[in-house]
Amino acid sequence: MLVIVLAAAGCTPAKKAAPEGSGDEPVIRVLIGETSGTIEFSVSGAFRIDSAGGMALVRSDDPATISVRRDGTSTQIHLEPQGSAAVAEGDVYITPTGNARLRYDGIAWPGRMLVRGADGSASGLWVVNVVGLESYLEGVLPHEIGNPGPDAFSAMEAQAVTARTYAISRISDREGAPFDVYSGVRDQVYRGREKMSQLASSAVRETRGRVLVLKGQLARTYYSATCGGHTSDIRLMWPRREPARYLQGVYDRDDAGSFCSWVYNFRWRFSFSGKELGEILRRTIPAEMGVDPERVGHLIDIGVSARGPSGRARYLEVVTTRGSFTIEGDRIRWVLMPDPEAGRILPSTLFNLHKEMNNQRVASVSIVGGGNGHGVGMCQNGAIGMAKRGYTRDMILSHYYPGTEISKRY
Repeated sequence: MLVIVLAAAGCTPAKKAAPEGSGDEPVIRVLIGETSGTIEFSVSGAFRIDSAGGMALVRSDDPATISVRRDGTSTQIHLEPQGSAAVAEGDVYITPTGNARLRYDGIAWPGRMLVRGADGSASGLWVVNVVGLESYLEGVLPHEIGNPGPDAFSAMEAQAVTARTYAISRISDREGAPFDVYSGVRDQVYRGREKMSQLASSAVRETRGRVLVLKGQLARTYYSATCGGHTSDIRLMWPRREPARYLQGVYDRDDAGSFCSWVYNFRWRFSFSGKELGEILRRTIPAEMGVDPERVGHLIDIGVSARGPSGRARYLEVVTTRGSFTIEGDRIRWVLMPDPEAGRILPSTLFNLHKEMNNQRVASVSIVGGGNGHGVGMCQNGAIGMAKRGYTRDMILSHYYPGTEISKRY
C-alpha cells in the first residue's frame, strides 16, 4: 500500500515522532554523502517519508527505490516501481519501518536518513544518517580498530569508550550545526552496517554509556593507529589546540617491549634523491604554507631543528635558493609527502633524517621512522598489543589517558 501526501498549505501534519535525543541514549547526525545531483536510496520493505516539520509526505508498505533531488528550496521525491512523486519545501526524513533495511551508496544503514540542502548551493544535498549513538559505534569499531580477535577484546572495549566520548563531545560542540560528525577520518570512520562484527557489537554493548572523564568533564579522546613506541604531546603536535595533562605522551611499552611493535608500520623508511625531494617540496610547501610556488626555489638543505620528548620532529627547517621555511608539528607530514600524486602523507613525525651532501646541497635523503598517525592519545595497535598481554580495558585507558576515569553517562 502506498499513500502520498503533497506537503502544501492545508495539509494535516502527521503525528511527530519523539524529539531526537530524547531518552537516555543520544542521537548522532553523521554526514555520509554530498552531491549536487540526484540521490538514490533503496528500502527493502515498509517506510515513510516526512518533512523536517513532521508533515507526512509518503507512507508505503512496499519496497521501493527513492530518488531525491533539490530544486531551489524544494525537495523533489520520486519512487519506483510505484512511479509516484512528492514535493516538500526544505529537508525530508526517510525512515524504514518494521524490519525494512535502508540502503545508500551500496551500504545498509541503521536509523533514518535526513536529506537536507547543502549550505550555499541551490542544488546541493547532504545525506545525513540520524542514528542512535550505540548503533553508530557498532558501525565505527570495525573500521577504526578492525577485528583483532577475542584475545584483544579489551582493546575493542577501550576503543568503544574513546569513540563514544569523542562522539558525545562532537554532538555538544556542533549544537545548531547541520550535522555532528563526518563519516571519514576528519572524525571517525563510520560505514553503517558494513563489516559489522559480533565482537565489535559486543564491545559496544559491554561499555554502553561509558565515557572517559577528568573531574567530571569529557576527556578529549584522540587516538591514532600506531605510535611507534611513544605517544605524542598534543602541545607539540597541534600547538594551537588546548593542552591537557593526560595528552602529554607516554612510553608505550612494558618489560616485554613496545606494545605496537608487532604491527608492520612500527618502523618504515623512504629514500629520495635531492632533486626528487626538491620537486615534492615545491608542491607541498605552497599548499601547506600558503606561499607562491615561485617563492620556494630549489632545495639546498633540510633538517629537524627541534624534537619533543617522544623523539617526534617539532620543527622541520627547509632551506632553498629563495629562502627558508619552518614547518611545525603534524603539518610536517603533509610537507614530506612520499607520494603527492596519490596524496600519501608521511606516516608520522617520529623519524630521523639521514642525508648526503654534494657541493653544499642535499644530494640524497633517507627518512627512517616509526608509527602511523599523529600519535596523540591512544595507540590503537598498542592497545591491541596490551590486550593480548592481558591488560584490561581500564588499564589500557589509564595508560593512554593518565589521570582520567571511566564514568557511565547513560
